Amino acid sequence: MTAGAFLKLLGVTKRYEGRRVIDRASLDVAEGEALALLGASGCGKTTMLRLIAGLETPDEGEIWIGGNCVAADGRNLTPPSERGIGFDFQDLALWPHLTVAGNLDFVLASAGVPKRERAGRIAEALRLVRVAPFAASHPGRLSGGEQQRVALARALVARPRLPLTRATCRPNK
Repeated sequence: MTAGAFLKLLGVTKRYEGRRVIDRASLDVAEGEALALLGASGCGKTTMLRLIAGLETPDEGEIWIGGNCVAADGRNLTPPSERGIGFDFQDLALWPHLTVAGNLDFVLASAGVPKRERAGRIAEALRLVRVAPFAASHPGRLSGGEQQRVALARALVARPRLPLTRATCRPNK
């Protein structure tokens, strides 16, 4: 692994129904570095993020996170829950029956964060993305932009080693 690389992909390939969506992709991302994947709809950006997160399995190649090989030889070696990744889903995937704070608390409880720490971490994440006033609201009561910020707070609240987010940019008409 290259010195300084926190995330490394080596010859990663992913196929769906015989079609190569990701074809021998390699990259190094240093700790603290930001990376944007740009491309046309359907070119594999979301698939790449799902491979890194462990939600998909590469057909070929290796994925390394923090010096540990997490996927190789067509197998995920480390489950998603142990990769230290915060993932922001394209469809937001907010639980409508939970409040904004409840959505974040669920993540922390699932990660085994002690109850006495959760309220402070939730408040910090909501402040960071500027939705603290909506902590007691349900996601369905929020605008689309506010829901996106709640989803981002949910991805960050567990303090992941590697936050992944998927944003859609539309060209001006």
